[in-house]
Amino acid sequence: MSSKPKVNAVGFPPPLMGEKPLRLCVLAETEDWVALDKPAGLLVREYPWDGKRPNLDAALNTQLQAGKPELVRRGATLFGSVYYLDPVISGPALFGKGRESLAKLRNAFGSGDCAFRFIFVTGPKPVDLEDAFKADAPLLPHNVKPKMIPSSAKGKKCSTEFRLLAESTHGWTVWEAGTTFFRPHQVRAHAAVHGLPVLSDGLYGGAEMPTLRDLQTRRRAGGLMTPAMDTIPLHLASCDLGDGMIVESPLPKAFQLFLNRLGVADDFQ
Repeated sequence: MSSKPKVNAVGFPPPLMGEKPLRLCVLAETEDWVALDKPAGLLVREYPWDGKRPNLDAALNTQLQAGKPELVRRGATLFGSVYYLDPVISGPALFGKGRESLAKLRNAFGSGDCAFRFIFVTGPKPVDLEDAFKADAPLLPHNVKPKMIPSSAKGKKCSTEFRLLAESTHGWTVWEAGTTFFRPHQVRAHAAVHGLPVLSDGLYGGAEMPTLRDLQTRRRAGGLMTPAMDTIPLHLASCDLGDGMIVESPLPKAFQLFLNRLGVADDFQ
């Protein structure tokens, strides 16, 4: 009998990342860093807007210090996240394996030497909006709410390039957002500024997630009034770290199924 090949992953027993055990797939790895496939809902690092919740930075280092073999053999002296990824976003979470490598990676990120590609779903495209455009509104943290707001006077510079990928018969549209550096909530805030708030992202005015009945009008079976997707449809699909090193993350199954139901899954694969 042949056994299934062992999946390269990192485990997190309770209560490190919550009440249930968790295993995250390793998307790519070098002697200097490791990229984990983060699902929506997890914190990469501690951040004021997110409260005191378990995060991957702390969980990785707790296990490394305890001598967990699957982390020790990766040759790390510590783990540190290279960038902050909003908890609602799924995709590659990149961690340096030591102080020197982490500083180098964070410097590359902060200098705009990388390239990131996000995929998200929103409502209909505004009539006066081009299929491809650049958003460059400076962003400033709101003084009360955990969100970014545009501010030409006090905001920090950032830019995001948007491109329409597909449009469903239901009116929902799928977009790509690209940037060489991103601030917290940057893609969500810039999308909202241009009338494209991410679907079900209530913080930025996104429309409610459609139900299964909304997308399957011919069916009348019970249970179809449930949301078509439980998380915000915003995914970091790839990170180009330079020197030909690109880390890619496949769409989560729920996101892929949602696109299938919208009838646009084949339009940009």
